[in-house]
Amino acid sequence: MPRFTALATALVLALAVPLPPAQAAVTTTVLFDKGDAGYGCYRIPAIVKTKAGTLLAFAEARRAWCADSQEIDLVMRRSDDDGRTWSATQTVLSGTDTDPNAVATRGNPAPIVDYETGRIVVLSTMDPGTTSRPRTPYVQTSDDDGRTWSTAKNIGDQIDDPAWGWYATGPVHGIQLTRGTHAGRLVAGTNYDNGAGQNAGQLVYSDDHGVTWHKGATDLRSDATPQEISVVEKVDGGVYAGARNNAGTSGASRMSAVSNDGGETFSAPFSTVSGLTTPVVQGSLQRLRAVDRGDRYNRILFAAPADPDRRRYMTIRSSFDEGKTWQSVADGTRITDDWSGYSDLAVLDTGEIGLLYEGGTVDARDQIRFARFTENDIGHPDAPLGPTTPDVSGYGNDSYLRGGPAATGGKFGQARDFDGVDDAMQLPYAESLAVGAGDFTAMAWIRYGASSTPQAIFWGYGINEFSQFWLRAEPADGRIRGLITTGGNTASVQTAKAYNDNAWHHVALQRKAGTLSIWVDGTQAASVAAPTGSVSPGRPFKMYVGQRLDGAHHFDGSMDEVRLYKRALTSAELNSIRTSNSTSVPDAVLDLPLG
Repeated sequence: MPRFTALATALVLALAVPLPPAQAAVTTTVLFDKGDAGYGCYRIPAIVKTKAGTLLAFAEARRAWCADSQEIDLVMRRSDDDGRTWSATQTVLSGTDTDPNAVATRGNPAPIVDYETGRIVVLSTMDPGTTSRPRTPYVQTSDDDGRTWSTAKNIGDQIDDPAWGWYATGPVHGIQLTRGTHAGRLVAGTNYDNGAGQNAGQLVYSDDHGVTWHKGATDLRSDATPQEISVVEKVDGGVYAGARNNAGTSGASRMSAVSNDGGETFSAPFSTVSGLTTPVVQGSLQRLRAVDRGDRYNRILFAAPADPDRRRYMTIRSSFDEGKTWQSVADGTRITDDWSGYSDLAVLDTGEIGLLYEGGTVDARDQIRFARFTENDIGHPDAPLGPTTPDVSGYGNDSYLRGGPAATGGKFGQARDFDGVDDAMQLPYAESLAVGAGDFTAMAWIRYGASSTPQAIFWGYGINEFSQFWLRAEPADGRIRGLITTGGNTASVQTAKAYNDNAWHHVALQRKAGTLSIWVDGTQAASVAAPTGSVSPGRPFKMYVGQRLDGAHHFDGSMDEVRLYKRALTSAELNSIRTSNSTSVPDAVLDLPLG
């Protein structure tokens, strides 16, 4: 049967698809529609952004219907304008090695961009089409930004084994490592059954720009089926591998493992990802933010349907702690309210997020759609809306003025007056503000006395029994009190008076070498033994000046010169700040003059 092929350079506008109301403000186009070009079904999307910024959207074009083994071609569309328009469909791979028109199954695309050379590498698999065995891996490359492709090369002798049964590459994009000793290495996920009742999730890698490939980290087991592995590089250089557990139960079908040696071995076997609810389906990962690339926080995105039983409700969820924890379904952002299945993610040159996914109003396999949205649409962890006051520490932690605290005369220049009702300052979510298990010093000038209610000065990370730290004025009890909690262990320290005399006072909470202390006007007013451990283990966290995390205990008075240091300042340093507003004391991660 002849194959459909169109000119890759012919640009056409993609058809906009109407969707039911969804939570995110997305722009969606249909790239592959059931019945187009004589194909009965399009499935298994994969997408990459090339070094030149071009988007390449891959899919399996299934001739008769949606079955996994039949006449299937690997097809692709290109976009040079961040997904606004797309080329006509071109065939990347079809048929057998000797006859491109023969019946064969070509699929499971795992494209990888080599940002050192600009080359695009695609791993895929082939079976005869009339049966599902054997499954043989192939590689092909493009050195002209996806316009043309090399002849596919059989690499079964490199990453397959004659004893294995089912074998699959991806299907989702792979990555090139950029950190550590293995920078430049290409890594992708695969899975296989060993022909003896066991299943394996595996990473494969190439150190020569995709020419040759090696078997890497492998988890072979009888109690689970880790497959359809999506990989993302961690900021510490490790590789996080997220997998579908095909033997998983409803709502508990996600697994993960980490490789700390560039994909050669897993540090521990795949384990179930708690709380990441999906049906049994492929999911995709994409890094959006990284602190070692200049971002304030880390953020990895995960796309998959969110219904635990059926493939519907494509939803974006995030991890802010390198895959340790993930947003719940309630905290994620639904992209579509109808049926949805496999997916892949890319970050566009505009900073937008691109999602290529299976979707349909009747069946998740009706279409492959491209959705485009921003981080604003899926939500920033600190909701950065409204006016800010600048941070001069050098870390860029400009803070949000909530409720409109008015400018007023300060101890040094301008201060802010908090009304005790809804005024506060929300600090941004930033890894630089996580003091962790180390020493710290948090300080501010305060002037208050109109109210006897509890009034928060600093509050960070958690509340109630969770890890946290705070400094609060409690005038009804005649004191200012500070507290830290680390993993259930708490220490509280308090002054002998409240200092609520409507005069300026410099107050600081400090952890230093196992001691928690409060300093007032340059003198240590009280101290207690402090527990060890992190006060900020969770991600994302929130921090406020002038209110508790839940919006209670609003400060009623004025504040000036709010600072946070990731170390314990000496008494001399505290007094230099108090007496002359010194800006030369090092290691501030937050310095808000409030001017």
